[in-house]
This record gives sequence, structure tokens and C-alpha cells, in this order.
Amino acid sequence: MKAILFSLIFMFTGISGVNAQSKIKKLRFGIYAPNTAFSSNSERWSYIKRIATYVQGVTKIPCSGAAYAQSGAFAGSSGALDFALVDGVYMATRGGYKVLATSVYGGSSRAAWGLYSRLGNSFQALRGKTLVISRAGGNEISLVEGLLYGEVQVKKYFGNVKIVPDLASAIQTVRNGGGDAVFAPMKMAGGLSLVFPAGSVPNASFVQINRKIPADIVAKVRSAVLSIGSGGLGGMGGPARGGIMMGKPKAVFMSSFPGILGFQFKGFLKPFKGNFEKAPLLKTFIH
Repeated sequence: MKAILFSLIFMFTGISGVNAQSKIKKLRFGIYAPNTAFSSNSERWSYIKRIATYVQGVTKIPCSGAAYAQSGAFAGSSGALDFALVDGVYMATRGGYKVLATSVYGGSSRAAWGLYSRLGNSFQALRGKTLVISRAGGNEISLVEGLLYGEVQVKKYFGNVKIVPDLASAIQTVRNGGGDAVFAPMKMAGGLSLVFPAGSVPNASFVQINRKIPADIVAKVRSAVLSIGSGGLGGMGGPARGGIMMGKPKAVFMSSFPGILGFQFKGFLKPFKGNFEKAPLLKTFIH
């Protein structure tokens, strides 16, 4: 009798699992990750397409992939996505995502960044020059001022702030002479001079947007993400919420370097109120 009962339970749960999967007609994948080491948006699209193709082969569910170059386009389409690779800076200001895995570019869930210049290692020499930064979901200036310890007003110190589509193009713009300085991961800034190390920034995370996807399918997607490596991500590791404290995307994210104050979606924590010449931290880097 017990054997019959267990058989019936097994059959019931098995059928339920099949029915749950059969209700999913399509899985939709997206990517918005300008602050990664991908060389272009087409390379980002290629990565998400590989994920979609792999998952389709495993689940037999039709899958599609889309790459977004702007945060507005991604935000407008996120309601029509099931999973996505999302920029760590963007993640720090928005909630609603369940993190499945996090990029380990730079060796952990956060990458060490620095201010790099083509003019040598003097911060003073950059006064009035052009700073090139990549898009960060509308948080570009807040991010940079956070990396400047909250001691410098970016638009007043630099003569020009140029915002470009992604990190790779920001670095290349400076190398080509279209700008003078750039904030970037240390691993990406070859050929430029380090002005000063600026702490660490959260890496991109792979997230579940549609919470109605059955758990067995989510597990297969996560397995695909962990198994498909990419130089732009340095591979994927466990869910670290992009380095965001307490696992809450709206929480303040802090650097592991004690000098960095970090920033919130409303700005960084304790902005410096004095003149640049009196900045207690950056004065160390004036040559």
C-alpha cells in the first residue's frame, strides 16, 4: 500500500513539473551591462544569445536574447524579460531582481578601479581637462564623485565631461586622444598612467526578473550562466548581488577600501564641502 501511495505521489509531482514547464511558451533574455569588459554592444549581444541558445537546447523552450545600449531602453523592456545580465552600478540603484550569479571579473564580485590618464600620473594636471566616463544608468556623475571620495565636484574641476556608451569605448577614447582621463577597472587600463586607485565597483550580475518562472527552469538557466564563460565577465560565480550590501539592490554599496564613502541612488553619503586644495584624501595624489 505504501509503495502504491509513493508511486502516486511521484507521478503527481512529476506531472505537475511537466505541466509547469509546458506553460512557459518562451524565455526572454536581456543584457544591460555597459560597465563590463565586453568590447562592444555586439559582443554583449553575442553573450546573451549564447545563453539563450544553450537554455533552449536544454529546456526545449524557445528562447530569445536582446542587448540594450541605454538604461532607458532596458528599463522600458524589463517587464517583457525573464532573465538579464545587469550592470552592477545600475543594480545599486534599483530593486526587484533576484540575483542568480555574479561576474568575477577582477577576481571577485567587485573589480578594483582607478583613475587613469594619458597625461601622466598627476591629478593636478587634469584640472580643466576632459574626463571620459561610460554610461551608468543615469548615475554617471554620482559614481565618479563617489570614486573621488566626495571631495571634488566633477563638472567644476574638469573642463569637460564626456559620457560615452560603454567602458571599452571610454578607455579607447582616452587612448586615442579624445579625452584625458577615465575611471576604469585596473585590468582594462593598459597603456594609460594610474593617477590613483579608486577602490572597487560592483560587477554585473545575472538576475531573474520574472518571478513566475518554475524553479527547475531557473536552475537550468543558472547552470547555463555558470558554465558559459566570457572574457568580458571573467566567468560567473555565486550570487553576490553585485557587491551590494545586505543583498538589497537599493542599499548603499560600499567599497572594501576604507577611504571610499560610496554613494546612494540619491547621491554619495557625505560629500566634501570644502575647496579642492583642502581635500584630505586627494591632496596625496597632487604631484
